[in-house]
Amino acid sequence: MSKDNEKDTKANETPSANDAGKSRRNFLKFGLVGAGAAAVVATGAVAVKRMQGIPHDEFPVELNDDFKPIDQRNQINVFCGSKALNEKHPERTRSFNEMLKKEDPANYKPFDFYATRRAFMSGPYRDAPGYGQLDRALAVGGFSSARQQLGGGSMEAPNSGVSSWEQTMLVDHKYEFESPAQANTDIKSAARLYGAIRCGITKRDKRWDYDPMYSVSEEKELSWEKDFPFEPKSVIVIMTEMDYPAMATAPAWIQDATVGDAYANAIKIAGQITIFLRQLGFKAVASMNDLGINAPYAIAAGLGEGGRNGQVIVPEYGPRVRISKVYTDLEFVEYDKPRTYGVASFCLNCKRCADSCPSKAITFGDQTWGPEYSTDPDYIWNASKGILKFHNDAKKCAKFWIDNDGSCGNCIAACPYNKPDFWHHRLVDAQNVIAPGPVHAFMREMDIFFGYGNVSDPDKVHRFWKLGDKV
Repeated sequence: MSKDNEKDTKANETPSANDAGKSRRNFLKFGLVGAGAAAVVATGAVAVKRMQGIPHDEFPVELNDDFKPIDQRNQINVFCGSKALNEKHPERTRSFNEMLKKEDPANYKPFDFYATRRAFMSGPYRDAPGYGQLDRALAVGGFSSARQQLGGGSMEAPNSGVSSWEQTMLVDHKYEFESPAQANTDIKSAARLYGAIRCGITKRDKRWDYDPMYSVSEEKELSWEKDFPFEPKSVIVIMTEMDYPAMATAPAWIQDATVGDAYANAIKIAGQITIFLRQLGFKAVASMNDLGINAPYAIAAGLGEGGRNGQVIVPEYGPRVRISKVYTDLEFVEYDKPRTYGVASFCLNCKRCADSCPSKAITFGDQTWGPEYSTDPDYIWNASKGILKFHNDAKKCAKFWIDNDGSCGNCIAACPYNKPDFWHHRLVDAQNVIAPGPVHAFMREMDIFFGYGNVSDPDKVHRFWKLGDKV
């Protein structure tokens, strides 16, 4: 990004240009003083090392005996899209409606997961910035390539389009890599060429795979043992970036466009890596949001750390990424180690995503072993248990998407890690890892003061449509 463009970006996100300039100078002074004070405790070399993440031999999030793999039929988007599952489990809709009526009886309207989701992104235009025909056209165009690549299926659809389980273009001769380390480098070199901003490789872990899987198009349960074409040994995790100015418009329909575009790029790269591996003689299947859960696989591959908003927080990008995967029988490869970057401790104190969530789906509490928003099994059917993390209410999130007639993205736009790669933001990141605790509160307040992460801001919609081809 050019200096002029950075200046324009900041001017549009601050209370006033003069006040903002003075405040930024003061902030940088604070930052430099803080970094200098922290250097008394930790050397620059330690700071750099910590910014690269602290490696772990095992998965860095605690699990207990209650944990078990998720049935894909209980995944919120799969359930919303399946007529058969909604008919089989009317108690889930009934329990959710009881909660809605109890929380806001004056504005209560009955809600149906399946019927309302079928009309998603097809409602009338609105007389509000970010919700007009131009914005809807951008969103539909953004998603079009992803849907075409998946044969018209959803991001959760297994064995569809580019994610087909058929082993086409598989050659007989297996390529011999020089070493496991070189195999790792070769795969990442290919991923970079195809457009990935990050790539990590980890062992296949059945804990993160849906079991059973479920095809909504066939209304059919699928088995790893009986249906999947091979036994996976490794999972390659791929990340693509979402556009910062577009995501900043959240929850306007513009942000749907960059979500869809990033999905399309992620699927494309996963498909290319799949063919790359098959041409080397190894079986492979591309995966979007099907087969397994993206977040723990990304964490296991060392690409980021789980945040309060339930997404993977990635150094330099925050949660402003989309993830795809490739399952393969290749195992002669050096696996990446999971790493912690100080994200979880920051999220304990920040809570900006929870403040910005219009559906109040994100917890303000600490990490727990299971959801605390309800004890009703008919309500928490889609929640994971037995893993120590921030547990959020995906059903409330899904309802806002449907009410908004587009997705949301507030929790991404509001995240302080989401900011573009300006040098002073990286200074703050360095300060975060070497001087946590009270510094987190300071960072949060400065982020708010400078106008970063404000959501539902019409000015950001206007600014997006003035950017043209600027980069």
